[in-house]
Amino acid sequence: MSEEHPTIAYPVVRTDPTRPPEEYERLRRERPVCPITLATGDPAYLVTRYDDVRTVLADRRFSRALMLEPDAPRFQAAAPSPDVILNMDPPRHTRVRKFASQAFTPRRVDELRPRMEAIVGEVLDEMAAGPRPADLNEAFGRPIPLRVVCEMLGVPLEDQERFVGWTERMMSLRDYPPEEVRAAYMDMRAYFSDLVDRKRADPRDDLLSALTTLSDDEGPLTQAELVGLGTALLVAGHDTSITVFASSVLTLLRHPEQLAQLRKDPSLWRPAVEELLRLDNPGGVISPRRASTDIRLGDTVIPAGAAVMQHIGSACRDESVFRDPERFDLHRTESTQLFFGHGPHFCIGAPLARAEMEIGLRMLFERFPDLELAVDPQSLKWRDFAALGGYTEFPVTWG
Repeated sequence: MSEEHPTIAYPVVRTDPTRPPEEYERLRRERPVCPITLATGDPAYLVTRYDDVRTVLADRRFSRALMLEPDAPRFQAAAPSPDVILNMDPPRHTRVRKFASQAFTPRRVDELRPRMEAIVGEVLDEMAAGPRPADLNEAFGRPIPLRVVCEMLGVPLEDQERFVGWTERMMSLRDYPPEEVRAAYMDMRAYFSDLVDRKRADPRDDLLSALTTLSDDEGPLTQAELVGLGTALLVAGHDTSITVFASSVLTLLRHPEQLAQLRKDPSLWRPAVEELLRLDNPGGVISPRRASTDIRLGDTVIPAGAAVMQHIGSACRDESVFRDPERFDLHRTESTQLFFGHGPHFCIGAPLARAEMEIGLRMLFERFPDLELAVDPQSLKWRDFAALGGYTEFPVTWG
């Protein structure tokens, strides 16, 4: 590469903990398809514009399954598993997704709303009884999605905390030795393999039990597919929410006039969630693609075999799509945010995640109307080298 357009290191480190690096704005303008070096040292391309990101997400020539090849560039220390739905291409991906999708329909999620409200109420009771300042991540952001997804899957309450350490290592880019990352993957898979066996022997009223009994013309899901599906649903079902809850609370606290509108008119929470998902998208990429052939993207030809990272956080701040993209606007009507992806791999749990955010944030500010950040925002620390980013701690207080 020339000195004018050098390869950059990814992820780009934040200098301001309250917003994504300004480097992405420059890349959208000057180098929207940019060669990068991953935390593993492997090469890839970073895509930062909205339209280009949508293309990568939807075009099947950008393959997830090809990231399993031995010579594929590595995003993390642990090699991806072929039996995890995130790493599949159609038609296998389509089939496995069909089995799980029945649990995440909007109608099913609406039926779950009373139970989600009860879980949020329990967590807020515990938070109110605990010390102040409280770390919002641990007191609120983690327990809500973790309890919801574990209850849906049928994971015993006493086992839930075991996933915290495993997930932290699995989502790390370089904060843990490679052997610890690989061990976390193995421990998680071993746990779910045992749990699947128990569900077969003694099925209950939960998603994992139901998945062990379903079949289609090709038969039931394999043990490995069930383990991969359970692992993916649990990790994606709670780790992302921790990051987004804290970032969303920070945005709302910094925009008291918008928060006042939400208090006055609770029907605005649904559009507020969409805007928060756009603005507070951590931008992490946990499932890079690999080009199956030479593909032109804008002015750049991505060669066959190259890994491609689609930066969704940058796409959601694209000036060519969103007017005044840094502004938090409850009434924004521009193009759809891409937090949940696009195309065949659009997040299967999107209806559940939206409901969790809407219920959780609404009830949090109802319970603690004087909630405030307990530290200077500039003293917050961002986890640059985690797949989904996030604040290491988010101290809040009230009353």
